[in-house]
Amino acid sequence: MRIRPPRAGRQHLNHLTGQGGPALSGQNLAGRLVQQHPFSPDEASGIVAQVARLLASGHAAGQLHGDIRPATIGYAPDGRIALVGAPAPRGGEGLPYLSPEQIDRRRIGPASDIYSLGAVFFELLVGRPPYAGIEPERVGTLVTVPGHLDGITTAMLDPDPAKRPRADEVATVLESGVAAPPKRIVRPTDIRGPRLSPTLLGVLMVLILPGLVFGGWSTLRAGDKMSDIGSAEPLADILPTSFQLAFDLSIERDALRTDAALTEDFLQITDRSIDAWAVAVEKLDTAGDPGLRRRTERSAAALERLSDIRAAARAGNRSGKLAAVGLYTNAVNGLFDLAVELPSFRDDELAKQARNLELIGSVSEVLGLERRIMANALRNERISDQGIADLSAAQDSWATHSESIYSRADPATRQQLDRISGRSFEFGSYAVSSQRAVIRVLNARDVEDVVRQLEDSGDSRPVDQLWMADAASYVQDLKEVVVHAANRLADDIEREHRDAQNQTIAWGVFSGIVLAVLAALGIALLRARGRSVDA
Repeated sequence: MRIRPPRAGRQHLNHLTGQGGPALSGQNLAGRLVQQHPFSPDEASGIVAQVARLLASGHAAGQLHGDIRPATIGYAPDGRIALVGAPAPRGGEGLPYLSPEQIDRRRIGPASDIYSLGAVFFELLVGRPPYAGIEPERVGTLVTVPGHLDGITTAMLDPDPAKRPRADEVATVLESGVAAPPKRIVRPTDIRGPRLSPTLLGVLMVLILPGLVFGGWSTLRAGDKMSDIGSAEPLADILPTSFQLAFDLSIERDALRTDAALTEDFLQITDRSIDAWAVAVEKLDTAGDPGLRRRTERSAAALERLSDIRAAARAGNRSGKLAAVGLYTNAVNGLFDLAVELPSFRDDELAKQARNLELIGSVSEVLGLERRIMANALRNERISDQGIADLSAAQDSWATHSESIYSRADPATRQQLDRISGRSFEFGSYAVSSQRAVIRVLNARDVEDVVRQLEDSGDSRPVDQLWMADAASYVQDLKEVVVHAANRLADDIEREHRDAQNQTIAWGVFSGIVLAVLAALGIALLRARGRSVDA
């Protein structure tokens, strides 16, 4: 993984296309909207999914578009969607597609492109752009669309940039075609009541009807939540053992990469992690999630390829080190990347926990880079200017990630992080001896002082192995905290899924009872009218 220095300047992508080439001219969405509106949900989803993929690529490279509107979305010669150049909007033509932060001249980011794309999506589905307001308009109150389209459009138009989904999340939702009941608007013409002055039965029906609408809406909402959380349960169940194994393999990899000693005791720790992961995978039901099945199969194959390398390490044979390090890295990344498959949770606490776990893979790679640079520098008793630059970038990245993780962590996890870091995790764990040594090297731009301190410790091992042992010990402590957090997320998801199931059943029963009462009142009203006519 390439470590980028923090606070790098953003670039704007104004000519990004599906092929990575220059902007393509041709018919754009603005022209099509004049001829055809609204679009079908399937066609609109396909267009927006392609644009989201293009934006995801640009955002990953630190680029913003800043001018997403129908006129800048066109068609490549092969029929695919492309982002194209367009004249500046005239008058207030581009205003409906500007995010609140753009209008208020606040700092913009990738979330601003998401808002603009959400406004385009809204227009494709409804036939007009959304009206500005404190709360975004919901597509499902204006036209009949599948539930997941209503949800993702509303999320994209959230006034708070932090609550909008990422571009890759938008594309994933639209490409997956998640099944959801259509959200229908209840129009006044659909409400049938007495034509004459309301009788007691008619009054009761009017009073009860909102209960049916509310019950149906609540049932759909609880069902959507149950579906979203239920899809995350199998993945959440395997995350704790996956993280545990990934951390253990990363330490083995770094020991191999730096020629550090790797004891039989630690190899046995990894053996137990591999066995625990295999048992968890065996119990995993991936029938409804082919993506998760493919990921676990790839990880299992990577572990199988590592078995010979680990056997050779036990025998003291470290030949083919470069290839072995690559295999280790593939296995570690595959295990950490499982967290990226977690869905976007509506519950804020679940979303924070999931986001923290998504960062762990990056944190592990940054710490691994620190270990490699420091071990080589301590072994050679010198560090180059490039080494200082790389170590500084890694330390900055680690400090940024640790601050972000700590700020989103629940109180119990914060206590654990404070315990293993001497209450310094939020600030890059400066109280941990291995991290303190990194800071001293960066301040002095030399390893001499750290080498002298390690030599004076009274331990006869080489100084690089002394530092590596302390760094590995901290990673092991961090592993325990992360595994505990992953277990907590799995428990919370299971509890939320169970609650959503109960809510869906309860609201369904409530709606059924209200519907039965309305039907009974309607029949009674018809009979009463019949008796009046006979009279």
